[in-house]
Amino acid sequence: MKKHTKILTGLLLLFCTPAIAQNNVIKAGFSDAFLGHFNLNYEWKANQKQSILLKLGYMEPTLSPFFNEKTITPSAYTLEESKGGINTSLEYRFYVTGKEPLQGLYIAPYARYSNQKMKFSDEIDDRAHTVDTRLNSVGIGAQLGYQLIIEERFTLDLYFFGAGIDHHSVTLKYQLRQPEAGFDYGSITEDVSNVFKDINYLHKRLEHEVNDDNLTTWLPFFFPGFRVGISLGIAF
Repeated sequence: MKKHTKILTGLLLLFCTPAIAQNNVIKAGFSDAFLGHFNLNYEWKANQKQSILLKLGYMEPTLSPFFNEKTITPSAYTLEESKGGINTSLEYRFYVTGKEPLQGLYIAPYARYSNQKMKFSDEIDDRAHTVDTRLNSVGIGAQLGYQLIIEERFTLDLYFFGAGIDHHSVTLKYQLRQPEAGFDYGSITEDVSNVFKDINYLHKRLEHEVNDDNLTTWLPFFFPGFRVGISLGIAF
């Protein structure tokens, strides 16, 4: 009973007591959720005009109302399973306006990481293959935004422009659905490459490794990264 009372008291203090000086913010990505990215952010004051923000989240594009199976599936493939993945980022914010901490216009350099797994199927020469796919991404950049604290408690964080560079690494592992002794996986490398033939930038970066029981294909590439969105939270 005493334990429950302490927890209740803590919650009441958090939500009902006016904040004298907000040094921390916990917030959730509002707009990101529409893209199938569900994240929780924790921002803490480094000094009067600077802060650090850590973002942790789970992403599953198939849960987005704006994406469907066709949107995220190359034309040659059939999506069998989307396993989701994680995304995380670290920001260092410089607030250039606002008299109070964690408020006003800010500039924030950031570093980010994400990974995701999916399983597709592909038919080549009347043979069905499973295609286990992994996407890893790392990136750096900077964003411009504005954070408002309402009634000394609730926060609205609008990041209206962010740009950077991301490095993506895609791994495709082809395996016969029905194993065949002595099958030469080298015979399907051209077919796998043709999946990306319409995008020359990607096509020329493909690397293949032929193994006895699979074909592993790597696709490393750089691509611009952009950020825009809204987060809602609580300051304390």
